[in-house]
Amino acid sequence: MTDGRLSDGFRAAVAKAGGDEIITALLRTGRAEPDGKALDRLRAAAGAEHLAAGRSDLLRLCAERYGRGEAYRANLRNEARERQARLLDAAPEACGLWLADAVAVSGTPAELLDLARHDDVVRVEANPVFAVPGHRQTPAEDGPAPVRGAAWGVARIGAPDVWGGFGRGDGVLVGHLDTGVDDGHPALAGKVSAFQEFDALGLPVVATPHDSDAHGTHTAGTIAGRTVRGVNIGVAPGARLASALVLPGGSGTYAQIVAGMQWAIEQGAHVLALSVASPGRDPRWRLPVLNAVLAGVPVVAPVGNGGHGASDGPGNDPLAIGVGATGPDDVVAAFSGGQALCARWFGRPLRYGKPDVSAPGVRVLSAVPGGGLAAFNGTSAAAAHVAGAVALLQSATPALRGDPFTTRAVLLGAVRERGETGKDQRYGFGRLDAHAAAVQAAALG
Repeated sequence: MTDGRLSDGFRAAVAKAGGDEIITALLRTGRAEPDGKALDRLRAAAGAEHLAAGRSDLLRLCAERYGRGEAYRANLRNEARERQARLLDAAPEACGLWLADAVAVSGTPAELLDLARHDDVVRVEANPVFAVPGHRQTPAEDGPAPVRGAAWGVARIGAPDVWGGFGRGDGVLVGHLDTGVDDGHPALAGKVSAFQEFDALGLPVVATPHDSDAHGTHTAGTIAGRTVRGVNIGVAPGARLASALVLPGGSGTYAQIVAGMQWAIEQGAHVLALSVASPGRDPRWRLPVLNAVLAGVPVVAPVGNGGHGASDGPGNDPLAIGVGATGPDDVVAAFSGGQALCARWFGRPLRYGKPDVSAPGVRVLSAVPGGGLAAFNGTSAAAAHVAGAVALLQSATPALRGDPFTTRAVLLGAVRERGETGKDQRYGFGRLDAHAAAVQAAALG
């Protein structure tokens, strides 16, 4: 009997499809959960962070440095490929997702139902579609005036003060997962070290760098753009991008996004910047986020634009750095998500709150395709500031590369506190301060 293996989402997809229609699905192969002791340590760290009342509490979490990411990644990938080999051979068309312990497959409903009977399959799920968080674009002139030659958000987090004494993000590669990127934009020319487009199954598509929308170019500009029209728009102008087009036209499948994550990690990305909004607490994100972090790569994602009492994945995963949005007055935007969560995380309940940090996300000036500039509102714009700040930290202190836990503790422990003491559901621990974080990172050595 295979009925127990079929998720409700997959059943619905089969029922909706015609007999000869090609659909996609995810086959779970039943890998054992990550090491129990490692999960216990992570739960303890998440609990300590949740109860932290200030910077000193967070910085104590830096005591245990982490440095086995590359070995973990290699073992995880090799074990997954070995475990998935028979399924990949049996499927009409398939893509191995080692980061999520799944095989994405496509075929007719009859072909996929036949695959569900395979001995290596423990569950069959739909391959859902997710989108970039809703955002609003306004003309460049509608945004606040530049501050000392930098876009207001770049200036507000103190990025220009980092450039002079600590570096500009040089040597750091940011995995940029979005709608693509216009690498011919004057702010981004020469910034894209690698580019790959993925189809709905997670397979690579032959393509040259381009943006299928405008969102990707905007976030890329905030992360690493150089000066254009006399304005510094990028937080880490010395960083490079490994840009994965996983949200064509603004939306993409789970398999596309996970394939882009693992591709960026394989390119050597030091941080992942995801512009994805999955409504609610979706447990599908827990494994790829956990594995990315254990592979040594912090995951930065927007917490969503659903307002207070709501949050989106993967930004609301316990191990992701979930980012909320603030305006020029340092007040949280009404659209910015945030909530207290209690979820089962690998079999046990875990209490935590989101966002983790907030950053400029209102009328953010950055690049758009064709060489122009525009102002965007949204938590994706805020998350791009945080991804750029991580690049600055890891440039200033190379020892942080491959150490997502210390990177996170330093970043969150050096914020400008706003709202309630400790972590609240509007600001997180506070508003991002890239300069204070770089100073703290340098002190760690």
